[in-house]
Amino acid sequence: MALRLALVIVGSVLCAALSPAAAADVLLQQARVVDGTGGPSFIADVRIRGDRIAEVAPRLAPLPGEALRDARGLVLAPGFIDVHSHADRGLLADPDAATQTLQGITTMLVGQDGESAYPLRDWFARLDAAPRAVNVASMVGHATVRAQVMGRGLFRPSRPEELAEMRRILAAEMAAGAFGLSSGLEYEAAIFSTTDEVIELAKIAGAAGGIYISHVRDEGPRVFEAFDELLRIGREAKLPVQITHIKLGTPSTWGLAVQRMPAYFERAAREGIDLRADVYPYTYWHSTLRVLVTDRQFFNPEKVAAGLANNGGAANIRLARYTPDPKLAGKTITEIAAVWGVSEVDAYMRLVRETMGELVAGGEMESIIGTSMSEQDVRWFVAHPRIAFCSDGELHGAHPRGAGTFPRILGRYVREQGALSLEAAVHKMTGLAASYIGLTDRGRIAPGLVADLVLFDPATVIDNATVEDPEAPPTGILAVMNSGEWVVDGGQPTGSRPGKALRKPTGVQP
Repeated sequence: MALRLALVIVGSVLCAALSPAAAADVLLQQARVVDGTGGPSFIADVRIRGDRIAEVAPRLAPLPGEALRDARGLVLAPGFIDVHSHADRGLLADPDAATQTLQGITTMLVGQDGESAYPLRDWFARLDAAPRAVNVASMVGHATVRAQVMGRGLFRPSRPEELAEMRRILAAEMAAGAFGLSSGLEYEAAIFSTTDEVIELAKIAGAAGGIYISHVRDEGPRVFEAFDELLRIGREAKLPVQITHIKLGTPSTWGLAVQRMPAYFERAAREGIDLRADVYPYTYWHSTLRVLVTDRQFFNPEKVAAGLANNGGAANIRLARYTPDPKLAGKTITEIAAVWGVSEVDAYMRLVRETMGELVAGGEMESIIGTSMSEQDVRWFVAHPRIAFCSDGELHGAHPRGAGTFPRILGRYVREQGALSLEAAVHKMTGLAASYIGLTDRGRIAPGLVADLVLFDPATVIDNATVEDPEAPPTGILAVMNSGEWVVDGGQPTGSRPGKALRKPTGVQP
């Protein structure tokens, strides 16, 4: 280990001596290459010239001026692709995006859960003018498009003339380079939309070569009905459909992944539907109080009681943020009810009542972390070959997934549990993710592709982020390269910012 660390330090010094403003030629020597295809790993030298992978071979002779890095004992993988990220929130103010790059993420797909920057053309231009340390691709948010047409009157189905205008806006956003349409059908801004509305918009995304990614309408008791709706959208709109942060999020569905989910993938294949999914490796989620009562009857005691029960009970719902009284952050609804001397149902209704102002004024006044999934189901989703990985995380969020997702997969599910092989995990993080989005020049280690790479120690890689310390950096991710430049070296950000705003070429199929 001491020799390995010494070699890493020597390589870091060599790279640090080079200008951070431009990619330099690098030769990575004798790495264990896991190339993103899912095939067996192999030992090889990898030559980087400018922003591209130039050669991959068992042995390559160093060239004059080339920076050498001995990677013996380390894994070299393509840069990790986060297929559902909220790290666009605050990205313009945090160009190093350290919680992302330190876990090996080089590309993130944002504009998720129905919310995206608008208009995307302007947002991409800002990223072009001031690059970040990560590459950024974006979906078009269904709720964002609705809001452009319907204003704040979103709590109803759209009218025909409104849908026509939404189709026009979506087509323009796709032309600006979006990779597809995202929805958050469980959230208030979209839950009143009809399936037919979503299908008509998905057709526009599909015609431009895009995909449809959905936070489905219910992740609790009616989750399988929500999956049925997704399949209908894929069948009628004729585009790939993806269940994002897939979960069985209520005790009544725990353990059903192995029993019910294979039939969904089989049915989709029979019906010619390209069904996909992504998952993060935690049994708890991060959202708002209002998702517990999805029909907006927040002050109906019976509905509230059912909502709490469907999410594992009030003791499993913890405030992550609460603007009216920040001291309540970290407490469960059960604990808050005891402090206030009221029932759990009454405590929930008071919490919602005191934060309803955010619907009018905008901004987030509260958020919660709920523990309502089973480890058995999460492990099944993590191991399934059609399910990619996502963080669903923010740059500085309250959930540890924002800083720990990818190292957690490699450390906990690959090394410790053997739920899947290292090669399979890296494929799902890279080559599979790239194919789902439609990226053809990233996601694999092969000559001619962009040099987005991660160098990590398979014996030590692990997440360290917790609910108490959600931004704790991982262990074992030693270096991360984006477009031929080290953005992380020695486990620390370098300050280099070669990231690109990635636009989907018109007509390119995913």
